[in-house]
Amino acid sequence: MSAVVWLAIAGGAVAPGLMAFGLFVWADAWTYSPLALNAFKCALGSSLFGVVVLIFYRRPMPGRAVLWLAFSSLLGIVIADTLWLAALQILGARRMIAIDALKPFVAAFMGYFLLGDAVPWLGYLGVVICALGVYLLNVESAAEEEDDAVVEAADVAVEESETEPPYLRGYAYATVNVVLDVYAATITVAERGPLSSAEVNLLRFGLAAVLLILVWVLREGRLKSDAKAMARRDWLRVALGVVFVTFLTPLITV
Repeated sequence: MSAVVWLAIAGGAVAPGLMAFGLFVWADAWTYSPLALNAFKCALGSSLFGVVVLIFYRRPMPGRAVLWLAFSSLLGIVIADTLWLAALQILGARRMIAIDALKPFVAAFMGYFLLGDAVPWLGYLGVVICALGVYLLNVESAAEEEDDAVVEAADVAVEESETEPPYLRGYAYATVNVVLDVYAATITVAERGPLSSAEVNLLRFGLAAVLLILVWVLREGRLKSDAKAMARRDWLRVALGVVFVTFLTPLITV
């Protein structure tokens, strides 16, 4: 294989680690709504991509690519990422990483039927091994959490009929996110044209930032929030997490 292919493989291997690191960095720092977090991360991420484009790329963008990337942005960032962040608040980083491990399987399915891109058997074997490792890690962590939950349940008793099982809602959000995110990525691959990774991500996250900020202003901007105010350290944690999750990971992945 050529050096370019090996570089692409290395990037694909590194990107999930960057995202996982970013998730754990901001894990409990954000106290406001998922919509507000999505708007914040898209605004910061698109600003970083804008700096890269201004430095390295100054050229007109094809209209067809812009329209398709706008559609990809609506599905994959405005809708899917908002659901992903809502699920993250409900399920936590560990469970979300486990569900995200399903994306390569869904991507292989959509890539084959929509793009005619067949994955060799070694590729499937690698995905299965990685997914199995994530599953085993979660089984061990879940056992520890269950022991802690037994101790906490002795102090707090709540009737099951009076509470909605939040994990069901979280898993539903995460499942829809997997499908929409992979489909949006398929659109990006098929319709990006000659655009670089930085240009693609500037368009997708920039357009999403505008839409999300407008939605946030209309839905939450004038409402008094009862969320706990974030300290400077929390803002720095979230900003650092955004650098890894919303800037470096998409830059390498695309």
